Amino acid sequence: MFDNVANTDYMVHMRARVERLKQVHYIAAIILFVGTLVFCSFYASDISLEHTSLSHYGIYKKIGFFWNASLFVIGITLFIEAFLNINKYMKGSWLIYFFIVSLVCLLLTASINMNYRIHYYFAFTYFIGYTLSIFLFGYLLMKSDLRMGITSIIISVSSVVCPLGLVMYLHSFAIPEIAHTLFVFLWVSITKFDNQYRNFLKRFGL
Repeated sequence: MFDNVANTDYMVHMRARVERLKQVHYIAAIILFVGTLVFCSFYASDISLEHTSLSHYGIYKKIGFFWNASLFVIGITLFIEAFLNINKYMKGSWLIYFFIVSLVCLLLTASINMNYRIHYYFAFTYFIGYTLSIFLFGYLLMKSDLRMGITSIIISVSSVVCPLGLVMYLHSFAIPEIAHTLFVFLWVSITKFDNQYRNFLKRFGL
């Protein structure tokens, strides 16, 4: 009897730890992205983010491998988050394949540096594919969860409009790429802490 109680308590404790890990593991990816960006900006101080793209870090002397490896880890994290979101909000949806294709392209972008032209095609496909995936996620979710559906659509549209506006103003890609990444992490954060987000909106009558 005591063994059964102990086993039950252990399983409950393990489930709680797993759920906590699911909620916060992506924070490590955010810290990794910010930390890597700061480190590379400091180390490669001769590269101006206002006049280049982030891909230049991937071919810069000794930090190239570090930058690409970090990008690869972030791609894996985003894949996990997309999988968890599909299972959480629309289990078994075909939309998971859109996420898979776009994130495979991100991993290929990290694996093949900008010295090869195909790098740009993979990067472009990731940008369009992941943004479109978030938009479709929001559209399909509107019938069952209007708040999260509309939020996902707004984030997906903003993650295109804002970077494009920055490209037209700065005539470079690094800062627009950072902006797009921040919108992606914003979407992940909101879907991860959806109950808190809904309660926040309710305070404003939304």
